[in-house]
Order: sequence, then structure tokens, then C-alpha cells
Amino acid sequence: MTKILSIISSKEKDKISLGIGFSARQKQAGHDVRILFFGPSEVTIANDDEVSKLIENSFGSEKPSACIFVAQNAKVEEKLGKKVNLVKAGEYITKSIDEGYTPISF
Repeated sequence: MTKILSIISSKEKDKISLGIGFSARQKQAGHDVRILFFGPSEVTIANDDEVSKLIENSFGSEKPSACIFVAQNAKVEEKLGKKVNLVKAGEYITKSIDEGYTPISF
């Protein structure tokens, strides 16, 4: 089983959707996938109901993660926290790599 860390940072909806779709398909194929929204993507997710619905439909109750510090700086922490798990991205990325996950960015 492949371990994948999908880091989705683009603010563009089509690139966010690409990353979500890729991650969901890999998960359905039986791979171990972690998803981290980082940077500009966090603002898009916090403010776009269509993207939020795509996340919900793709991952159900298993929420992806996003960087808490970016969310705080962009003042979207409260809205984003209802949609994803807020984590310290640096620690999350390094821990994932230490655990054998291969990062892929969108």
C-alpha cells in the first residue's frame, strides 16, 4: 500500500478539485492518503460552499487537515475549522514524511 500526502495549496478551484479528486481516487483504490490544505487554498475552502461540498462528498466524516496558522492569519479559522481539522502544518508534514508518506502538491 502506498502512503500519499496530498498538499493542496492553490487558490484556484480547478486545482483544488484536481487534488481532492486525485486523493479520493487513491483512497478508494486502497492507498493510505492524508490531505493537507495549505496557504491560499484555505481561504477558498473557507469561503466556497461548492468546494466544501466536494470535500464532504469525497471524504465523508474523515476530515482532511489544514494549517491553523494560515487560517488564523487569513482570519478564516472559525469557518475553516468547521470543514477540516486545523493542525500545525510543519509538524504534520514532517511527521507524515517520517512515517513514510510521499508528498504530492497541487
